[in-house]
Amino acid sequence: MILAYYDGFLTHLFSLWIFIIFMVGTPGPANLLIMTIGSKYGIGTAMRFNVGLVSGKIFLNMAMAIGVGVFLTNQPVLLDMIKYLSGAIMIYLSLYTLRGQASGSEESRNISWRAGLIVHPLNPKAWVMTILAWTEFGPNLGSLSHQIVIICSSFAAAQLILHSLWALAGVLLSRALGKNVWLNRILVLLTCAVVMWTVLL
Repeated sequence: MILAYYDGFLTHLFSLWIFIIFMVGTPGPANLLIMTIGSKYGIGTAMRFNVGLVSGKIFLNMAMAIGVGVFLTNQPVLLDMIKYLSGAIMIYLSLYTLRGQASGSEESRNISWRAGLIVHPLNPKAWVMTILAWTEFGPNLGSLSHQIVIICSSFAAAQLILHSLWALAGVLLSRALGKNVWLNRILVLLTCAVVMWTVLL
């Protein structure tokens, strides 16, 4: 009986991890932003930004745990307002990376963990994946305290690895092509396009 329980638990946990890896690893506003930052400012600035991304996602998961997601889904007008405001802020963050020239610039120092902190709470893709994680996988992971620990730590681990790989891709792309202003412009344009696509879905 105990073995059957643990077998079932491990199956649900593995399913959650596959879901998280797919959702965190695929292109989205956060990944394209950190890739752009890595390309322009280097891996150090991107890692500071990543600390904010992870912290913001933990905040979002905690909000889901106390029922904020359920409240917002029952308030469609408020949800739409938040969605469009979020999209506008995400586009602003993307365009901000076009400023400055060198990794030691004032703009580089301004892109800290605090800038990353607001990305996931404002990211429509992050809201979708978080709601799905809590509604589709959470109930099979035990008590609420177990769900909080498992879901938050699983997302954090995936983000630390996968967001970092996107940042590294940006660094390698920048080294291969040189400090090409068009590379940053294309990455910013892609980020803005993905944000608009997720908002208008």
